[in-house]
Amino acid sequence: MPLGGNSSKAPVVSGGGCIDSLPDGVLEHMLGFVEAREAVRTCVLARRWRYLWMSATGLRIVYTTYEGKVDYLTAMRKYRQFVDCLLDCRGQAPLETCEISFEGLCDDDDRPCLNHWIRHITCQVQIFRLSNICREDFELDDLPLVSRHLTRLELDGMELSNSFFDFSSCPSLEHLEIATCFLWEANMIMSESIKRLSITNCFFGFRTHVNVPNLVSLRLDSHLYRAPVIERMPALQEAYVRVGRENPNSADCDDEDCYSCHGVLCGDNKKCVLLECLSESENMALISESKTFIFGRDLNKCPIFSKLKTLLLNESWCVAPEFSALTCILKNTPVLGKLTLQLFSKGPKHKVEMIGRFNSMERSAEISEHLKTIEIKCEVVDEEVNEILKFLCTLNICFIFK
Repeated sequence: MPLGGNSSKAPVVSGGGCIDSLPDGVLEHMLGFVEAREAVRTCVLARRWRYLWMSATGLRIVYTTYEGKVDYLTAMRKYRQFVDCLLDCRGQAPLETCEISFEGLCDDDDRPCLNHWIRHITCQVQIFRLSNICREDFELDDLPLVSRHLTRLELDGMELSNSFFDFSSCPSLEHLEIATCFLWEANMIMSESIKRLSITNCFFGFRTHVNVPNLVSLRLDSHLYRAPVIERMPALQEAYVRVGRENPNSADCDDEDCYSCHGVLCGDNKKCVLLECLSESENMALISESKTFIFGRDLNKCPIFSKLKTLLLNESWCVAPEFSALTCILKNTPVLGKLTLQLFSKGPKHKVEMIGRFNSMERSAEISEHLKTIEIKCEVVDEEVNEILKFLCTLNICFIFK
């Protein structure tokens, strides 16, 4: 397929236009924001533009079979030929960003082609995004990524296997985002270099171990089926963990030899699944959509949060009448300076905000002496909120409206 494409669809640029006064480097950067086919079509604009697309600093390979094409298989086959030729023409040209997004892959030849593209591009690119490549019986190769240049990887809507998450051959990778992915066969996510990790709305088949010892920032938002087990992270500075409505029996595996469940959660030496790994964090938010299995088990061996200075909790940590979860957290946060309770609210905005003040005559021994600010945010002061306020009053904390 000729990479020049259909010249009738190419944009028209006047010879004396302002864009012609820009240096090649700027034009190559601009072409990186254009879908690959459109970027290649600029070769017909003028002699100067003939080869600029080959050195574009970004590459966007975006294809959907829902483009009004009658013969999806033929259209997909032509697009595969186009991308193969495109990558061959680019050769080893430096590449800052790349996005590959496919919807509705529908040919048995898609998988080897796609895996070839990913391996080829990964060797060169710094920021890589893969999305919308998930369909039944389609997986990426179960092989580690290899790249000296990759610094940021974003995965969205994919089914991924175990070896893919071995990032030991990506020494520059510092930022990893995984969203709405199926990790049924992923036993381990492993990297010495990753500093920022975000896992959102993902499906875990095992209790996947996350071994990222140099992590600085963690976001674990609403996992499904089983929570991952995260190993110790001594450099952690901030963490946001929101646990969905996990099945209370999801950790109970029938196989007694299954380390994924029993080696972590059972016996006298059982360890925390989530709280232990967060114990080095300085700023943390713990959100639970219900009184979940994982946090309930973790609190039986609650670690000391020796560095924690700011903490946000929602109403699931404030269950009357014992308030055992909240009490446990307060006892194990010796340097806590700010506590925020976000109660019975689905969004970041609240109609009611209150500030807590300690009774000057007496301070509860259960609370950090560094705790200066206590906030309560809610939609309305109802009976449930009043119960929480009464409990906090027993700790010699009174509240005023903000």
